[in-house]
Order: sequence, then structure tokens, then C-alpha cells
Amino acid sequence: MVVPLAVVRDARRRRWTVVAMVTAALLTAPLVVAALRPSGPPRDPAALRELVLRSGTVPYQGYAHSTGALALPDLPDLGDVAKLFATTTTMHAWYAGPVRSRVAVLTVTGEQDLYRMPDADYTWDYGTRTLTELTGTPALRLPRASDLLPPDLARWLLNATPGDRLDALPGRNVAGVAASGLRVVPADPDTAIGQADLWADPATGLPVRVEVTARGQRAPGLVSTFDAVEETAPVIATPDLAPGASFTLTTAPDLSRALRALGSARLPPVLHGRPARASGLDGVALYGPGLAAFAVVRVPPEVAGSVADAAATAGGAKSALTAGSVVVLSIPPLSLAVVQPHEGGRGYLLAGLVTPEVLRAAAGELAQRSGR
Repeated sequence: MVVPLAVVRDARRRRWTVVAMVTAALLTAPLVVAALRPSGPPRDPAALRELVLRSGTVPYQGYAHSTGALALPDLPDLGDVAKLFATTTTMHAWYAGPVRSRVAVLTVTGEQDLYRMPDADYTWDYGTRTLTELTGTPALRLPRASDLLPPDLARWLLNATPGDRLDALPGRNVAGVAASGLRVVPADPDTAIGQADLWADPATGLPVRVEVTARGQRAPGLVSTFDAVEETAPVIATPDLAPGASFTLTTAPDLSRALRALGSARLPPVLHGRPARASGLDGVALYGPGLAAFAVVRVPPEVAGSVADAAATAGGAKSALTAGSVVVLSIPPLSLAVVQPHEGGRGYLLAGLVTPEVLRAAAGELAQRSGR
């Protein structure tokens, strides 16, 4: 019997339609299951804030990732700091308490671990097979991946915004945690952060997701979230030296050394109406409170020149000052400025989660001061 060609085509079409429908169902099943998971109950935002701030002793272990959309320039001597805020960082975290934790940054070629133990901090570089013991506690260190884990980022944001407006957010299910939501709206007009949204376990206060949105923006510029998490205590031991690996001992890196800050001259006690706060480092000062704070580092002229070139290449705007020049780069919510005075034999780097106008005004005062 001869089967008509049209009948064969219809049968194939139905068969492939069934295959496509099954495939689509398999692909969307996880999304449907996630959507059906219960969200956290509404919580009083002030009570949830206090619970999150007290969650530093809650143990956990799990996988998380942070995604930043801040296209920072490659600044000299700052290593991978820019990448933390411009790309996705995948982490495996074990947290037993404030002085016993391990965070592994996962890459396609291996991992880099940071151990925080009662006696010291250690790093393990899988690629170079190097175990390093870090001695001392830097007064002001460079940001590192573990700072962007949801618990650390959430507590830092809440500590920096006391008294700011709090709003309740609808609950979400994050990595299997029925989390309650909270929004912080900074009141200081000088900060470039418009809002910070976070979700936390309403029973323990453990933050599981954070979104930071710049003022005037609709999409968050930084998101940190758990992909899987268990609130159980991990066992973390001081790392052993693996066979064939090398061991080094060094002091923990700080911001002053990374930028070769000059400590021979004092920074002004007040800048743009903001009193200086002691940083604990020579040549470095913090000005202003909370999220409206900015850092000033006095650096050699060659460092200021290379950073100014990098900032200008990334789109920074150069303008003349009464006693020098400044390059200001705005990557909301972060602003950077590089001051190159006509006199004084030094430069200044300024950075903070503030509006560029704040740094431009401070830059003018610094340039004038250098000429005295």
C-alpha cells in the first residue's frame, strides 16, 4: 500500500510537535517549581533589620554568586578589585562564625580560597599551588569576593544606613529559603545609592539575596544571591600544606600599600564640610558618614597620572581646577576622582558611593591646599 506523502508529513509534524512540547515542559519545570515554592511572610522592616544585624553568628554553607554591572577601569595596582564589581563571581562558602570561615572563588581553571581562622587568615591558590598565611589585620583593606556574599553585603549596608527609611518588600523564595523582604532608602542626598533591597530568613535573619540600585536607575547594579544554602554548621580546619605545594608568610595587604600612599604630609581635617575619620593608615582618610562617605588617598604623581589616564580612557571627564586638574569618572553608584595639583609633588585619589559633584568639590579644595 502506498501512503500519501501529505499523510507522512503530518505524522512527522505531530511527532516533532510532541517532542518540542515535552522538551519545553522539561526546561520550564524548574521555573514552575521555583514559582510554586512558598515565599517568606511579611515582617516588620525595623524588626527584620535588627534580626539581620544580629545574624553574624548564624552558621551556613552553600553556593552563591554576585553580579556587578559597574564597568570600572583597570586601575593600576588594584589587582582583580575592578572585576568584582563588573562581572559575575561564583563562590562556595562555609561559615561557622565570625572568626572561622572559608570562601572559595570558583573559576574555570580551579579556585582561590580564603580561610579566616582564630589564629590568622590563609589563602590557597589552586593554580599556583601556594598556601599563604596573612599576618596582622589591615585597618583599611581592599574589597574581596567574600565581602559580596549576601550576609556580609547585607549587614554592611544596614550598618551604614542607621535611621534611614525602611519599607517592607514582598517575600521571595531564594535558594529554597522562604525569605522576607526589606528595602532601605538612604536619606542623604550626597549618596548615589537609591535603594538597597534584601531578603532574609525570617527565623534566623540570615540574608540570602541583596540588590543594590543606583539613584535614578531602575535595574540593580549589584546583585548577590545564594543559589543553594543550608543553615548548618560546617567543619573548617586550618588548611594543611598539600604535597608539592609552596608556603609563604606575609602581612595582610591594605589599601595604603596597594596604592603606594604617601604618609609624609597630613590630609585636611575637614573636606567639603565633612570631618575626617581616622583610617589607621598613613596617607589615607575617610570623610563623611554612612553611604555618603568617601575615601581620599594621597599618592605619588606617577600613580595619579596612570590612574587619571585609565579613568579618562574609561570615559572620565577632565576639567581644570583653580590650582590643578581633576578627572571624574561616574559609574553609578560609584564615583572616582583623580586630582593632579599644579604644585606639591603629589596627587590624590578619591572614591565613594557618592555623587560626582561631591568629589569634584572636594577635589578643588585638595588642589588649593597642595599649593600652600
